Amino acid sequence: MNLMANRVVYRRPGLISQWRQLRACIDELESEISKTSFLHPTARMCEFLIIAEDHRFARHPGVDPWALCRAGWKTYLRDSRQGGSTIAMQLVRTITGHREATWQRKITEILLAILLSQYVPRDRLPILYLWCAYYGWKMNNFREACIRLQIDPASASAFDEAKLIARLKYPQPQRYDAIRMRKIHRRGLHIMSLAMLQEPDFLTDYLEIRNETI
Repeated sequence: MNLMANRVVYRRPGLISQWRQLRACIDELESEISKTSFLHPTARMCEFLIIAEDHRFARHPGVDPWALCRAGWKTYLRDSRQGGSTIAMQLVRTITGHREATWQRKITEILLAILLSQYVPRDRLPILYLWCAYYGWKMNNFREACIRLQIDPASASAFDEAKLIARLKYPQPQRYDAIRMRKIHRRGLHIMSLAMLQEPDFLTDYLEIRNETI
């Protein structure tokens, strides 16, 4: 399923109707993943995603109040836009396609993320999100991203996986952009440095890559 092409277009029904639509999309996504012959996102990719995007992933109900408060404080009081979305919230946003900067949309997203976290086993959320996430031009899902970037999930290096996760924040444009590619490179290094604090085995790879230039 190309979720970007077949995404449900909501017309602001009630929360229960939106939840039913979201749940149907999740079931379809799970069915697609179970039937595909393409390799799934690896455990290390999921680990990098949690480290980079939702480090309190195991301790919240789908919404991280601390992250939301910090994001609100920096956005509205410091005029420095910062996200506070969890993996569940990002998955909701990806499936629904709603990104309006309104408090009504945000509240709906929060409620749907809480429901989703109760419906889907916790360890499935990163896989589902990585499977349908947007990574850049002609990379509307995990399979397209791996093919375009020539990443084999079975043999990819830690740094290639980290840079794949980096593209969630900095999607790769159609034409080569040196500034964007440097951001992806630095973001990948940052993700590996965070992982290194938890897994010392990443230290050697991190030190070897740190001084590379694009």
